[in-house]
Amino acid sequence: MRIEQIMRHDPTRVGPKEPIQKIISWYANPGNRSRYTYVVDERGTLLGVITMMELLGQFLTPEIVGKHEQGVINENEVMQRLLRTLDASKNKPAKDIMRQDLPTVRPGDFFLEARLLLRERKITALPVVDGQGALVGEVTRRTLLRLLDQVLREPNLFSLKKDCKNLFDSSSEFFIG
Repeated sequence: MRIEQIMRHDPTRVGPKEPIQKIISWYANPGNRSRYTYVVDERGTLLGVITMMELLGQFLTPEIVGKHEQGVINENEVMQRLLRTLDASKNKPAKDIMRQDLPTVRPGDFFLEARLLLRERKITALPVVDGQGALVGEVTRRTLLRLLDQVLREPNLFSLKKDCKNLFDSSSEFFIG
């Protein structure tokens, strides 16, 4: 079973200049299930990733959280600092907070390669890139669970469709700024 057969083909993407404020608004929408937003250039080349944790860490800094936990600052001061930080950083571009250390997999890789990287790196998703580094999909823990579910429901499905490039009807949120 190759990754291209089970991956989501339309992961969430933004351009490197997309303001953080827009990404926060997008994540805050209850209909958006994606936890990873991939930063790509105009050719679709993967540049980095922004997760919900990166966004939270940008504004709910360890300093603010720690001082509140220690009783050094009260709730009102936390909110004032949070508002100042949000206001000062809301127009910062995505490229300024994206992570670039996320491992990738290729569409033709065996699906267990994804499972290994997800476990080793303690992450929930992996970008799938082609030979030129363009983002072509995403494989997640949920994707692998869907694979298990399909095998339990239809054990012969994969032998019948072994050359199929897309076993799941997968969709996700997608936008480019």
